Amino acid sequence: MDRSSGKSYRTPLSHRLCSSMELPEEACRNCSKIEIISNCSAVVDGCKSVLEYDESTVKLSLGKNTVTFSGTGLSISSLSSCQAMIEGMIISVVFGG
Repeated sequence: MDRSSGKSYRTPLSHRLCSSMELPEEACRNCSKIEIISNCSAVVDGCKSVLEYDESTVKLSLGKNTVTFSGTGLSISSLSSCQAMIEGMIISVVFGG
């Protein structure tokens, strides 16, 4: 309950802030976003670390979850503190907890 006005809010503060600042909701929820372009590249926003990496498998930590790309000729072409770009022939994508 807001003490100054006596209002009770059911929506979390982070959602209300995102809405008022016109930010995408995923920016406030601390969730990951994966964009796959055909079967040859993927951009992973919200990547915390690389757990496994070789030519056939790339496994990334997304905080509480993981994502594993399997394929051939896989490489991490770009890596920053919160984003990874995977290139190569992507055959499958598996999400884990």
